[in-house]
Amino acid sequence: MAERSAVPGEQRVFSLVLALIVSPQGLTKRALLSSVYGYADRFRPGEANVALERQFERDKEQLRALGIQIETIDSPQEPGNNQLTRYRISKDRLQFPPELRFSARELVLLRLAALAWSEGSMSAQSRRAAMKLQALGAGFDLQHLGVAPSLGTAEPSAAPLQEAIDAGRAVRFDYTLPDRDAPLARRVAPLRLHRADGRWHLISWDLERDAARVFLLGRISGAVRAERTAFPPALRDEADGIVAELLRLREEQRAVVHVRRGSVAEARLAPRAEPGEPMPGDRAALSLGVLDQHLFAEELIGYGPDAAVVSPPRLRELVVSGLRRIAAAHAARQEDDHA
Repeated sequence: MAERSAVPGEQRVFSLVLALIVSPQGLTKRALLSSVYGYADRFRPGEANVALERQFERDKEQLRALGIQIETIDSPQEPGNNQLTRYRISKDRLQFPPELRFSARELVLLRLAALAWSEGSMSAQSRRAAMKLQALGAGFDLQHLGVAPSLGTAEPSAAPLQEAIDAGRAVRFDYTLPDRDAPLARRVAPLRLHRADGRWHLISWDLERDAARVFLLGRISGAVRAERTAFPPALRDEADGIVAELLRLREEQRAVVHVRRGSVAEARLAPRAEPGEPMPGDRAALSLGVLDQHLFAEELIGYGPDAAVVSPPRLRELVVSGLRRIAAAHAARQEDDHA
């Protein structure tokens, strides 16, 4: 029988919070483990379920660290019997303090954060949060914010990688490079998830090659498979150095791009760029560090005539070839429509 895929930790914890809130009288540990999404699929009646109980204790500590207080209610028949203790979360303690108020700009920023998170693994819950913020008066006008958000799709590998990082477990996955058709198998110690250039990277140590490696989550194909084997804890000390090397590499690999003033291209590129030479007219020169020329080229292609690459030549070639492919595809489609 195929092993069921693990429920992402944030979904399990969120389901636990819901169960604890909607039960005014509280629920016993057994009732929670046998019914809550993320526990129930692993619960075995009549068995000790020791690992599941440990997971439950870790999840409770996580909630307390987030400021969510869990109340415990002793059984009147057998006080002190942990198996009969009931757990609940008081709705009153989750309400905003009456003295807490948000300005119009703060509400808009909170809504923007909720919309950005809605592309992640808790999209349904974040949409509810966004609706509540909207009810509080959180409008969404980019002109007032002065930013142009770019909301990407969810990274399916993020949740299992973070769980493996927390547990200290080695992982295996397939990784696709832009110049190869077939993915490459990788076995690494996952150390940290790091965001750079608007994309998530896995900071890791390659256990097969005994070397530092950085992977784009967007290029991980298929499922991330966590091993039971724990990687040496000392490898975590390598993470800061790997990140520093990543940032150094980005600064060495510079690109110069001309953007149209007031365009979305300028709004998205300027915050992570240095101003270049002053230009006349409606164009501005930006100098940016680049980690991956292929991905940066895809981003620039999306801006169309609002962004033009000056250097390096390889990046310019990637953008030009991408635009030519798009033009050819449109031409072919028009021929089919007129055929």
